[in-house]
Amino acid sequence: MSRSMPALTLTLCGLLFGCGGQPEDGESTEVLDAPDTQVMPAEGAEGTVTASAISTMSVFGASVSFNSNGDNFTVRDTAADGHSAVAHIYNSNTGSYSFCWNSSGSGTSVTCNRNFAEGILIRFRACTGEAGTGRLVNCSDWKTVSTAN
Repeated sequence: MSRSMPALTLTLCGLLFGCGGQPEDGESTEVLDAPDTQVMPAEGAEGTVTASAISTMSVFGASVSFNSNGDNFTVRDTAADGHSAVAHIYNSNTGSYSFCWNSSGSGTSVTCNRNFAEGILIRFRACTGEAGTGRLVNCSDWKTVSTAN
Protein backbone atom coordinates (compact mmCIF):
# COMPACT_ATOMS: atom_id res chain seq x y z
CA MET A 1 0.00 0.00 0.00
CA SER A 2 1.42 3.42 -0.87
CA ARG A 3 2.02 6.26 1.59
CA SER A 4 -0.57 8.46 -0.16
CA MET A 5 -3.37 6.02 0.62
CA PRO A 6 -4.37 7.59 4.02
CA ALA A 7 -4.61 11.04 2.43
CA LEU A 8 -6.67 9.63 -0.43
CA THR A 9 -8.92 7.81 2.04
CA LEU A 10 -9.47 10.97 4.09
CA THR A 11 -10.19 13.03 0.97
CA LEU A 12 -12.61 10.42 -0.34
CA CYS A 13 -14.27 10.15 3.07
CA GLY A 14 -14.67 13.94 3.22
CA LEU A 15 -16.10 14.17 -0.28
CA LEU A 16 -18.49 11.24 -0.09
CA PHE A 17 -19.59 11.12 3.51
CA GLY A 18 -19.00 14.60 4.96
CA CYS A 19 -16.66 13.33 7.67
CA GLY A 20 -14.48 16.34 8.26
CA GLY A 21 -13.41 19.32 6.26
CA GLN A 22 -16.77 21.06 5.86
CA PRO A 23 -19.16 22.23 8.59
CA GLU A 24 -22.45 20.45 8.94
CA ASP A 25 -25.75 22.35 8.92
CA GLY A 26 -25.92 24.59 11.97
CA GLU A 27 -22.18 24.38 12.77
CA SER A 28 -20.24 27.61 13.11
CA THR A 29 -17.73 28.57 10.44
CA GLU A 30 -16.09 31.15 12.68
CA VAL A 31 -12.30 30.86 12.81
CA LEU A 32 -11.06 30.89 16.38
CA ASP A 33 -7.61 32.15 17.31
CA ALA A 34 -5.27 29.39 18.34
CA PRO A 35 -4.03 29.64 21.92
CA ASP A 36 -0.52 30.96 22.46
CA THR A 37 1.87 28.06 22.72
CA GLN A 38 5.52 27.74 23.53
CA VAL A 39 7.86 25.05 22.36
CA MET A 40 9.51 23.62 25.43
CA PRO A 41 12.36 21.12 25.25
CA ALA A 42 11.98 17.97 27.29
CA GLU A 43 14.11 17.77 30.41
CA GLY A 44 17.67 17.15 29.27
CA ALA A 45 16.67 17.18 25.61
CA GLU A 46 19.06 18.50 23.03
CA GLY A 47 17.86 20.11 19.87
CA THR A 48 16.56 23.32 18.45
CA VAL A 49 13.91 25.36 20.19
CA THR A 50 11.77 26.87 17.46
CA ALA A 51 10.10 29.59 19.52
CA SER A 52 11.01 31.67 22.50
CA ALA A 53 10.93 29.19 25.35
CA ILE A 54 10.10 30.39 28.83
CA SER A 55 10.95 27.89 31.53
CA THR A 56 10.12 28.41 35.20
CA MET A 57 11.32 26.78 38.39
CA SER A 58 9.95 27.52 41.86
CA VAL A 59 10.63 26.81 45.49
CA PHE A 60 8.85 28.28 48.52
CA GLY A 61 9.79 31.97 48.51
CA ALA A 62 11.23 32.19 44.99
CA SER A 63 10.27 31.75 41.36
CA VAL A 64 12.77 31.97 38.49
CA SER A 65 11.84 32.20 34.81
CA PHE A 66 14.33 31.93 31.94
CA ASN A 67 13.46 33.37 28.51
CA SER A 68 15.73 32.03 25.76
CA ASN A 69 14.82 35.01 23.57
CA GLY A 70 17.26 37.45 25.12
CA ASP A 71 18.77 35.13 27.73
CA ASN A 72 16.86 36.84 30.57
CA PHE A 73 16.23 35.52 34.06
CA THR A 74 13.33 36.99 36.04
CA VAL A 75 13.61 36.33 39.77
CA ARG A 76 10.47 36.83 41.89
CA ASP A 77 10.41 36.94 45.66
CA THR A 78 7.16 35.18 46.53
CA ALA A 79 7.19 35.12 50.34
CA ALA A 80 7.80 37.54 53.19
CA ASP A 81 10.21 35.08 54.80
CA GLY A 82 13.24 37.32 55.35
CA HIS A 83 15.21 35.62 52.56
CA SER A 84 16.16 36.90 49.13
CA ALA A 85 15.12 35.11 45.96
CA VAL A 86 17.91 33.98 43.66
CA ALA A 87 18.53 32.24 40.35
CA HIS A 88 21.47 29.83 40.56
CA ILE A 89 22.79 29.37 37.00
CA TYR A 90 25.25 26.87 35.52
CA ASN A 91 26.73 27.57 32.06
CA SER A 92 27.71 24.23 30.52
CA ASN A 93 29.69 25.99 27.80
CA THR A 94 32.14 27.57 30.26
CA GLY A 95 31.63 25.32 33.30
CA SER A 96 30.92 28.37 35.48
CA TYR A 97 28.21 29.20 38.00
CA SER A 98 26.56 32.59 38.45
CA PHE A 99 23.66 34.13 40.37
CA CYS A 100 20.86 36.64 39.88
CA TRP A 101 19.79 37.99 43.29
CA ASN A 102 16.53 39.72 44.18
CA SER A 103 16.90 41.26 47.62
CA SER A 104 14.15 43.86 47.10
CA GLY A 105 11.57 42.05 49.23
CA SER A 106 8.41 40.03 48.90
CA GLY A 107 6.28 40.69 45.82
CA THR A 108 9.14 42.14 43.76
CA SER A 109 10.89 40.96 40.60
CA VAL A 110 14.40 41.50 39.27
CA THR A 111 15.50 40.71 35.71
CA CYS A 112 19.09 39.80 34.88
CA ASN A 113 20.27 39.77 31.28
CA ARG A 114 22.89 37.25 30.22
CA ASN A 115 24.58 36.79 26.88
CA PHE A 116 25.08 33.05 26.41
CA ALA A 117 26.48 31.45 23.29
CA GLU A 118 23.62 30.46 20.99
CA GLY A 119 22.36 26.88 21.22
CA ILE A 120 24.14 25.70 24.36
CA LEU A 121 22.52 23.94 27.29
CA ILE A 122 22.38 25.75 30.61
CA ARG A 123 20.98 24.70 33.95
CA PHE A 124 19.23 26.86 36.51
CA ARG A 125 17.29 26.52 39.73
CA ALA A 126 15.23 28.75 42.00
CA CYS A 127 16.60 29.36 45.48
CA THR A 128 16.14 31.44 48.57
CA GLY A 129 19.19 32.75 50.32
CA GLU A 130 21.05 35.37 52.28
CA ALA A 131 22.25 38.06 49.86
CA GLY A 132 24.74 39.52 52.33
CA THR A 133 26.68 36.29 52.75
CA GLY A 134 25.76 34.61 49.45
CA ARG A 135 24.52 31.54 51.34
CA LEU A 136 21.75 29.56 49.66
CA VAL A 137 19.03 28.38 52.05
CA ASN A 138 16.63 26.28 49.94
CA CYS A 139 16.69 25.37 46.24
CA SER A 140 14.53 23.63 43.67
CA ASP A 141 15.84 20.90 41.41
CA TRP A 142 17.96 21.91 38.42
CA LYS A 143 16.25 22.56 35.07
CA THR A 144 18.18 22.12 31.80
CA VAL A 145 17.24 24.43 28.92
CA SER A 146 18.65 25.48 25.56
CA THR A 147 19.68 29.03 24.72
CA ALA A 148 18.49 28.55 21.13
CA ASN A 149 15.82 30.96 19.92
